[in-house]
Amino acid sequence: MKKILLFNLIILICLIFISEISIKTLKLSQLMGIDSKILNYETEIHKLKPNTSGYVFSRKVFIDQDGNRVPKNYQKSIDKKNILVIGDSVAFGNGVDEENTFVGLMRKKYKKYEFLNTSVPGYDLLHYEENLKKILNYKNIKNVLYFFTLNDVLNSNTIIPWHKRNEKKLEQKLGMVQKIISNKYLRNLNFYLRNKSYTFMFLKGVLTDPSKRWYSNIDLFYKENKVNHLSSYLTNLNKFSEKNNAKLYVIILPYEFQTRNCKTNKSPFPQLKIKDQLKNLRINYFDFFQEFCNVKKPKKLFYKFDPMHLSNKGHKKVFELIDREINF
Repeated sequence: MKKILLFNLIILICLIFISEISIKTLKLSQLMGIDSKILNYETEIHKLKPNTSGYVFSRKVFIDQDGNRVPKNYQKSIDKKNILVIGDSVAFGNGVDEENTFVGLMRKKYKKYEFLNTSVPGYDLLHYEENLKKILNYKNIKNVLYFFTLNDVLNSNTIIPWHKRNEKKLEQKLGMVQKIISNKYLRNLNFYLRNKSYTFMFLKGVLTDPSKRWYSNIDLFYKENKVNHLSSYLTNLNKFSEKNNAKLYVIILPYEFQTRNCKTNKSPFPQLKIKDQLKNLRINYFDFFQEFCNVKKPKKLFYKFDPMHLSNKGHKKVFELIDREINF
């Protein structure tokens, strides 16, 4: 019996190894996860550690002395006008080499400017408010670009009690998957495996549709909650821009699941709610939802099995749209 169990265990390990190699080689899935050594949790708001490097979604990233993402061996110029980039993991460029991110592509084209990518994975409005203290130190700014993703309005102070209150509604939409992800032990196991196993990420993506799950949460949240705290942050950001004689632009980026239903949903509710606030504040904005829909296969614009992070093609598309809309 022991020999049979050992033999079966060896076969299972070999199958997992073959599966990992095959899925990685064929690029059927991609890993997620952030190297903890580039993050600083010493304060309430996490930050990027200055002068560090590590892996984010399996890509090597480099952080400069100011805590901003930069290319390898990048030398900052103090004589150039600054373009300030604000955002979360999407603008940071999770899973994409810096030179292929939309910030990196802008950096290559507009060499007369210094692009300061202050984006940090995991940031939301609560973090952005705190981050205003950091960007106050920057001078000689020409443009401020805030890349807004729909989950920016969420934070642990609102989403956890809201989840508990709407557990039944979410279970009706997502079924057994919602129950599984509500279990803290399974959730912790997911956090571990998503940065270790290509097979796990492939099966998870095929069997559970993460994009649908994430957007179902977001869509319901927008329908049931006011997001006035966004106006508060935008007002402060606009004051900062005006004080520095800089132009502020807000770029609204869509979720992958939204681009599956472009013909019948030309104006998604979350975007409408955000744009109403931007119009009231008279802030320049661009909503790229329809532009993503105009692409033949919009799913290719996103990281594999990911609800919002962009692929190389997605970053290139955003760069092209920014290059078309904003006069640098």
